[in-house]
Amino acid sequence: MSQEFWSDHSLLLGLQADLTTPTTLAADQMVPVLGDTPKVTLETGTQELDLMVGQIGVAPERVVGARGGKISFSVPLQSFKQGYNPTTENPGGAPVGTVEVIPPWMILLANALGCTVESLAGATLTDKNTNFWRGTFLSNSASVTDGVASSADATHLTLDSGGGAGHKAGQLVAAQQLAGGAPFMGFIKQRVIDVLTLFDATRNPTMDAASDVLGTTTAWLSNDQPVPLTAYWTGPNTALCYVFTGLICEGGKLTLEAGQIPTIEFNYKFYDYQIDKTKGGLVQPDAFNRTPQLIGNKSGALMLGNAVKHGVEQLVVEWTTKIRETKSHYAAQGVHDVAIVQRRVKASFSLPHDVADLVYNNALDITGNTGSHYLQRSLEVGAALPLGVYVGAGYGKCFAFLMPGARVVAAPTAGDREGAVAYTVQMEAGPYAADATSGSETSNESPINSVVRVALA
Repeated sequence: MSQEFWSDHSLLLGLQADLTTPTTLAADQMVPVLGDTPKVTLETGTQELDLMVGQIGVAPERVVGARGGKISFSVPLQSFKQGYNPTTENPGGAPVGTVEVIPPWMILLANALGCTVESLAGATLTDKNTNFWRGTFLSNSASVTDGVASSADATHLTLDSGGGAGHKAGQLVAAQQLAGGAPFMGFIKQRVIDVLTLFDATRNPTMDAASDVLGTTTAWLSNDQPVPLTAYWTGPNTALCYVFTGLICEGGKLTLEAGQIPTIEFNYKFYDYQIDKTKGGLVQPDAFNRTPQLIGNKSGALMLGNAVKHGVEQLVVEWTTKIRETKSHYAAQGVHDVAIVQRRVKASFSLPHDVADLVYNNALDITGNTGSHYLQRSLEVGAALPLGVYVGAGYGKCFAFLMPGARVVAAPTAGDREGAVAYTVQMEAGPYAADATSGSETSNESPINSVVRVALA
């Protein structure tokens, strides 16, 4: 009999009722993730005791404690599902067929950031799991055929009468002409009845009265606690399955390099694990549109300080947290519950010095020829330098990121980059409160005035 080793992988995730109880969902309710092979660390607490056993050369005894571990994986970003039809289905709503509109990585990110996931609707775990992967807790807007009245310029979109009620400040808004082409896209900074003002100028400003409003979904950083997940790490045989219980996201990173398809990495901590020889088997993930390369031909743009910025390389956005544990003798592995605290988002990149770079006088309030580079000024006075990344060539294939209050947090380091002077820049999400609305949306249930946003259209 030949041996069968574990060489191929699937990773399936599903909602669980609390931190310590593995999910009771049926196997077909677990959602597979299209990512690289997960990196898994199985941990068991041990304590060495050098006991007097009366014999030379005996190693210290290991006293064993609770189990847990860590798992991480990377995903090339996807947009809405393949075959998405904005006239018959919307992000956050029931799909046509069995494939949800929003890709799993976006749901995982929204859960990690908070959004309104604590109020996830559902009478049963199955219902909640369905709504979770449907993305009902994100900030979603619906498609409207011929919903655009006009676009006056690159930062203003006027919707048909009453259309503004379908949007919230802080959300991504997108529109596209019936003839096709690249969409009008940006985050809403101000909503005044049916007139939407963008935070950053869109790359494709011309929208006529026949243009369609596109459905969007937006995740944002909020104070909601993430819900715990169960993971099945499986192989091609029924007997090949590890069950990880109580997954909580510790952090991750978005890699947004010019010319490349963006990727996201998730890092999770879990609080129990076991082998289950009945749950193995490979599962094919659902098909979603791949987010395009961050290039101009796909409407790619990087905005720094609300202006197009060339020369940015090695852009990485990271979010980190601290996990505060509530210990319990009663809990399965000694931890009853956890809370995410000290959420932080930072960005790093390389940027060459340009002759047009602004210089501020010693008072750091007037531009001139002598003084501090604008990056240094952001550090010294806490001046915001908003950071945004946008890409998308059509509906169902758009991605957007915004850190509206980003500011430099360390002295930019000057060095050589292929023969040119370039700065290594470290930024963090700073305070932001410039969004405005004529509606009733609040920061409790929408992205208004949020410090970090990620969106799809």
